[in-house]
Amino acid sequence: MARPKRPPHPMLQVARNHLQQLDEGLHDEPIHLRMLDGPPGAPRYAVYVGACEREGPCPYDVEDQSPCPILDCELRHSLRMLLDREGKLVEVLRSGVRWTA
Repeated sequence: MARPKRPPHPMLQVARNHLQQLDEGLHDEPIHLRMLDGPPGAPRYAVYVGACEREGPCPYDVEDQSPCPILDCELRHSLRMLLDREGKLVEVLRSGVRWTA
């Protein structure tokens, strides 16, 4: 008998709500969520969202963009949010870097 499907992590919806307020352009992109270890009061979750904004061929000759092997690209629009245990924003980083989470 197959196992029942696990429900999505509740922090994904919280992250999606923050993303909608911060950056409409990335709202429909997949969210990567990672739990962090640390002392009390430190960020508990790291959320990464990114998208390539290229038009035409890639200057790095990358065909498959999922995930793009270029770690820091001027064509990538990415956002990394650090959230605390309750889902409040601790820090937001905007760049062209592909974070691991």
